[in-house]
Amino acid sequence: MKSLLVVKICTLFFIMLLISRADGAATNIWTQSAESEFDKGITQNVSIHSTGEMRLSPKTEAVTGVKSAFVWSMASGLQNQVFIGTGDPGTVYCIKNGSEAVELFKSPELYIQSLICDKHGNLYAGTSPRGIIYKINNRGEAAVFCSLPAAYIWDMAVDSDSNLFAATGNEGMLFKISPEGVPSVFFDSPETNLLDILLDQYNNVYAGTEPNGLVYKITPSGAAQVLYDANEGEIHSIVMDLSGNIYAGTASGAQVQVPAAPAAQLVAQAGVVTPFSKEERAWDLNLPGELPMAQPATMAQQRPSSREAEAPPRTTGIPMAPNYVYKITKEGLARKIFETSQAFILGISLDTQDNLYVVTGNRSGVYKVSKDETSSSLADVEEVQVLCCLNTGNEELYVGTGNVGKVYKISPAFVKEGAFISNVLDTTTISDWGCIYWEAAQPEGTNATLATRSGNCEKPDHTWSSWSAPYQSSGDRITSAPARFIQYKATLQTTNNDTTPAINMVSLSYLPKNQPPKIVNFTIEKEPSSSQKPAEVKADGKTEAKPQTPAVQKPHHQIAQKNIQWDVEDPNNDSLQLTIHFKGVDEKTWKVIDKNTQKKGAYAWDTLRLPDGKYQVRLIASDEPDNPPETALTAESIMQPVVIDNTRPVIKSMNTAMGTDCRYVISGTIKDEYSNIIKVQYTIDGQDWTSAYPVDGVFDSQEEPFQITTKHLAPGDYTMVVNAFDSEGNIGVEKVMFEVK
Repeated sequence: MKSLLVVKICTLFFIMLLISRADGAATNIWTQSAESEFDKGITQNVSIHSTGEMRLSPKTEAVTGVKSAFVWSMASGLQNQVFIGTGDPGTVYCIKNGSEAVELFKSPELYIQSLICDKHGNLYAGTSPRGIIYKINNRGEAAVFCSLPAAYIWDMAVDSDSNLFAATGNEGMLFKISPEGVPSVFFDSPETNLLDILLDQYNNVYAGTEPNGLVYKITPSGAAQVLYDANEGEIHSIVMDLSGNIYAGTASGAQVQVPAAPAAQLVAQAGVVTPFSKEERAWDLNLPGELPMAQPATMAQQRPSSREAEAPPRTTGIPMAPNYVYKITKEGLARKIFETSQAFILGISLDTQDNLYVVTGNRSGVYKVSKDETSSSLADVEEVQVLCCLNTGNEELYVGTGNVGKVYKISPAFVKEGAFISNVLDTTTISDWGCIYWEAAQPEGTNATLATRSGNCEKPDHTWSSWSAPYQSSGDRITSAPARFIQYKATLQTTNNDTTPAINMVSLSYLPKNQPPKIVNFTIEKEPSSSQKPAEVKADGKTEAKPQTPAVQKPHHQIAQKNIQWDVEDPNNDSLQLTIHFKGVDEKTWKVIDKNTQKKGAYAWDTLRLPDGKYQVRLIASDEPDNPPETALTAESIMQPVVIDNTRPVIKSMNTAMGTDCRYVISGTIKDEYSNIIKVQYTIDGQDWTSAYPVDGVFDSQEEPFQITTKHLAPGDYTMVVNAFDSEGNIGVEKVMFEVK
């Protein structure tokens, strides 16, 4: 034990040391030690506990002989006999020797929804969708006991005076039926369904409801109170422990439904009650003292003919929120002791030690909640629904399933061997493997070993390596081939059915192969060199064009700054060294502009003192800070040539000529060595600035002839100033004077 503690402390220290280094070159550790992590794997005769342990599962055996689609209900007899109620067809079986289901009674009904035994050994079977209750005596003779005006007899219980209580739907009524089969309404609830009931030693009745998720307590006098109101809409199952605590399982969300018989089919028959209003409280059934044995041929004729009514139950959706088991004290104080997601809690039961067992549907499962409120999975079943469960006096658990009706017996003894296969770890790239560690308790006669396999596709297939030879000791080096994906398998074994090994932590180390950085973006931001005011809107909604004025220009030293931007990633999350260079297109030597370690950033490159011309700009990203020189990798990106132009355009060959109607014509040519001309404006005697256009109508070259024709001018001397703008924000200026006679 001391050596195991030392290994655990050293392992945790090693993990913390590695995590404290936020660089990609460090060895990575993949650890699983919690229930949520182990739940991602595949279990084979292995149970996962809420404490984060995996252990061997108890022995699970299939009971043969069930020939129905659903096993809806279970009950135990006086000698630990186990009875099961099924559908379709509605059949009652008795399990012989814990291994074979023998047909006891085949009813003409669709479903045996509930079963209960009284203290005399009589078995009662509640059916749906016509609400008939059959009584099967201890000689196996069956007869109609009574029929209730309800579609579903969800659950039944027997009090100390052999009165039978039946929880029904869809009118949410609780019936009390005398030993002679005379029913009366004991509690008329406002709920749609009373789904599950139990009686305590004082004959108080507790009922779980739908759609408001209530737990009622109804005294022997019929006085009812709400013991608990859950947030969930359905209390599907309730049980009581030896201390009087109630456990309530919820099943909120669309789930398995039993079809109801059409109203027209609820007809009066011998020993059957005609439908009645909810206001009625009791009536005389005039039942004969001895009811005949139910004859399948005769009763089958009374089965609803509607195909809709005969449709098999089906799952119509999944829960949108978790479902819970609540532990409710006598005072109504409740707290959650078990949670399941995407599943309905469809059955719960208690063993003689007050351990709780929970079965779920939609996401089928069988779980044990111990008295200390730790939980574990017990068995994996292939069926979609686990609908009911029953503990026997000899500590065996029976569970019934739907969407293939089966019964399984779960014994307290452990299986001899089980395996757990983890989910697949994606290391994102080819990785070298280190060592595998695990923590395990291995009592005498038990053993736990691990193995690994690896591959380069996410789903293991024939291209993956075979499972390695078992690693015998924690800390063994992983022998699987380097790859991107890896998976481990834990094998648990015992030679003693009363003990099991337990694994509570598995970790493995890996070092991803170094990958080069990736340059996502490397650009120079272009800023507009000029702007134009928009037209103003008058009060009447019309727009008024304003004379153009020279655009507000940034100072030239700001225009000459080029905003270099970059965004670099590294697959290994390495720290990077980024270096930005430049050179003229006709030069050979790169010059450094900037060095930094920011993976995403910007740099203002001052080009004011550089000669005009075309330049190349390069970014080199290296992961050398986190890798030795011999394995360090780089990425490089070179921009398209960048124009550096700090010289004004030249306005030349200015000519003036008198036009017609006192208009003057001024023409000339604008030329720039490196940049395109983008705008020409002029003003006469300092008045409003007016745009001029090139002769060809489009500014798209470094040399643009232009022509300006003035408006009608009065005789006199005039001075015209012409501005020419290039794409780099440089402004050329020229002046011309002329006289209008």
